Amino acid sequence: MRGFFRLWVWFSFRELRGHAWRTVVVLAGISLGAAVFTSVRLAANASVQSFAKGMDAISGRADRTVTLPGGRLPEELVSVLFNSPDLIAVSPLMSAYVRVEGSDEPLLLFGVDPILERPLRTWKSEPSDSRKDVRMWLRLIGDPFTMIASKRFLQKSGVRAGESVRLQGVASAGSFVVLGELASEGPGALERGNIAIADIATFQEFTGVYGEVDRIDLIFTRPLTADKLDRVKALLPAGAELAQPSEAKETGLVMIRAYQMNLSVLSFVSLFVGMFLVYSLISLHATSRRKELAILRSVGASSRAVFLLFIAEGCFFGIVGWALAVPAGLFMTKKLVGYVSLTVSHLFARVNVEDLGLTGWELLLSFAITLLVAVLAACQPAFEASRVRAREALLMREASSRDEANLIRRLSILGLFLAAAVWPLARAPAFSAIPVSGYMATFSLFLGFSLFSPIILKAAGTHLPPIVLRAGLGETTYLGTSYLRSAGARVAISVGALITAIGLFSALVIMIHSFRDSVSAWIHQSINGDLYVRAKMSEINSYRDSLPPEIAAGLEELRSEAEVVPYRRILLNYGAIPYLLEPIDTVSYLRRSGFIFIEGAPASVASALNEGKGVVVSEVFSNQTGLRVGQRFKTVVESVELDMPILGIIRDYRTRGRVVYCSLSFFEHATADSRWTGAIIFVNDRGAGLGRRIVGLRNRILLSAAQWGESIEASAGSDLRLDILQIFDETFAVTTALLFISLVISALGVATTLTILVLERARQFQTMIATGASAAQIRAVIGWEALTMVLMGEALGLACGFILSVLLIFVINKQSFGWTFIYSVDWLTLAASFPLVCAAALLAAVLAAQLVLRGTPASVLR
Repeated sequence: MRGFFRLWVWFSFRELRGHAWRTVVVLAGISLGAAVFTSVRLAANASVQSFAKGMDAISGRADRTVTLPGGRLPEELVSVLFNSPDLIAVSPLMSAYVRVEGSDEPLLLFGVDPILERPLRTWKSEPSDSRKDVRMWLRLIGDPFTMIASKRFLQKSGVRAGESVRLQGVASAGSFVVLGELASEGPGALERGNIAIADIATFQEFTGVYGEVDRIDLIFTRPLTADKLDRVKALLPAGAELAQPSEAKETGLVMIRAYQMNLSVLSFVSLFVGMFLVYSLISLHATSRRKELAILRSVGASSRAVFLLFIAEGCFFGIVGWALAVPAGLFMTKKLVGYVSLTVSHLFARVNVEDLGLTGWELLLSFAITLLVAVLAACQPAFEASRVRAREALLMREASSRDEANLIRRLSILGLFLAAAVWPLARAPAFSAIPVSGYMATFSLFLGFSLFSPIILKAAGTHLPPIVLRAGLGETTYLGTSYLRSAGARVAISVGALITAIGLFSALVIMIHSFRDSVSAWIHQSINGDLYVRAKMSEINSYRDSLPPEIAAGLEELRSEAEVVPYRRILLNYGAIPYLLEPIDTVSYLRRSGFIFIEGAPASVASALNEGKGVVVSEVFSNQTGLRVGQRFKTVVESVELDMPILGIIRDYRTRGRVVYCSLSFFEHATADSRWTGAIIFVNDRGAGLGRRIVGLRNRILLSAAQWGESIEASAGSDLRLDILQIFDETFAVTTALLFISLVISALGVATTLTILVLERARQFQTMIATGASAAQIRAVIGWEALTMVLMGEALGLACGFILSVLLIFVINKQSFGWTFIYSVDWLTLAASFPLVCAAALLAAVLAAQLVLRGTPASVLR
């Protein structure tokens, strides 16, 4: 081993050190790819861990949780369950997001029964003092409007223990006396510690929710048997569910992990493209050092030793590249974690990342994948170097044209096979909401195009030169384009890097543009109201709070000057899939707005929907539940069973897009519940000055509602639409950054490949100089060669990208998130990749020409 290491230092490391700039470029590429992969993984994992920790902290030690989908549980159920011999702990829990007056940041306020709560969750004070703790908890029970708040909240609000702080809830505002400080562990670490707890009676008085609780957590006697579960279920009211606390957690984790997998695959592409850089440089060393390899073989080195020398070179790039990537990756993670957690909060579940979750497993995975990629990149050049024989290398014989043709033919057949495999792979179902077959189809497509590129390059090198010559573009253009004919197989992998990067870039540009156009069409057709009125903090509190009856009555009085469209929103579960049931005044809504239908005839659907004869469901809900038009939609809302046919499937791109719409009048008749979650308002007079009338109407509504407290929000429709598009842009900020990084790495690959081709033909160029070619002509030949390579890579990359965009839109996104988009192409952004790669290639052409011109014909030809 020591002898081999000394040989590697003498033979390989000396070469790497002697051409430091090439080594630095490759290390930069592989470390950048590894840093992107590591940082994206760490940022996504931080969001996953934050969500899981939050759900575990809320669940505590509960065996089961009782909830009433779409409503709250009667408080007397606590005493009924408490008397069950099958239970040893019963604890009600309530929660709501509130705000400190003068601040926009939400505070998560819990309502607990401090006595019943003790077996379920551990709330620790800071500093811990048993005597003071007892007095503090007794005061929390006995004194109204008291709370214990987190250290972070107290520091931000500037409040100390014993002082009061005024909180703004949905129905009212109130001043709370802070009794103490919560420790930042367990449930105290939720929302990055931005929480507070109050006695459940105080919570109910503050929120105006009397005689009801959000959930009841249970601990059963041991052992937990099916008979015990059945006996407890028999005590529950109609519609109530007894579920494992982990069910909501697992449902959320499935969705977040699907997004995490998509990001991981996307980030791996940067590492995948960086692999081509390693291949290019090791291939250059294997080609340019054939004479040294021959000498090495002649003094007794085995083919296995030569193979391992080049594999060790790949290991060097993998290990050093990863070592450089770790600090860069940690720096990038700090920047990415905010974007990733924001996207997860918008699309799936609210998370507040407290730490980066750096684990040995993630570092080991990053190291293993980086090393594996580098070693795989070194395998083919190492194999070619191991086949060199002393006499053959010393004579510098090139491979025969027949061997070259056979290699190109084999690569093309394999490429066609991989490209053909894309269709059956794309049609295979997802695995646990993860489109594994879609990812396999993606990489099969990349490899297929890359392996098919040699025959395309050979054809270009054969047919372009005569066309160029007839067009009168000169001998240098002719020579530059004709070199690809003999270099097709050798540049296959490097052109494959360009195809991969441009294919991914163009596919994601098309997908993002299609998504944005679809969202824009949706918000201008389906979210085109002038004003949106709803209960304060309605969305963040999962739509549990309705508009006060007085405010709903006041909105009804506006019908002479505006059309008012009331709606309800109720969060429910279809099995393990959460969705939003939205009864809405469909008659008024469809008169002013509309749905974008995927399935179903709009006219007939609207008529049946208005009469309460069915529902329409979003594409996401349909794809994730498997329910189609004509099938029955069944649910239970507050103990009332609804059973209606599905009339149509529509596009709906809200952040949690599983939605079911039905007629509000039908829902009110079926449930005897006439509460509104909110209302959409359309001003009747659409003439000049519409903006002023909308602002005036909004101010009147807020002023009228102020007499019942600051309990509502009224947003202009134009502001809401801008907010949706801003969320969209923030969601894809990470994707855009990763795209440009992969383009930069591929540009480095083109530069390295061009250098290889030029050094391989140093004797040819020096012969041209010896026979009268000028330096400008040599530069022109190399420049045309670079330009032709980029043009072919761009053309193949775009073709690959258009196919991949179909996969992304209609397979991967559908399997991961349940939605598809209206296909559209952003040609201007697609064109942005060409100048970057072309500039890198031309710059590399100049540098490569300098390598040739640095020598003299006599020294090289000797």
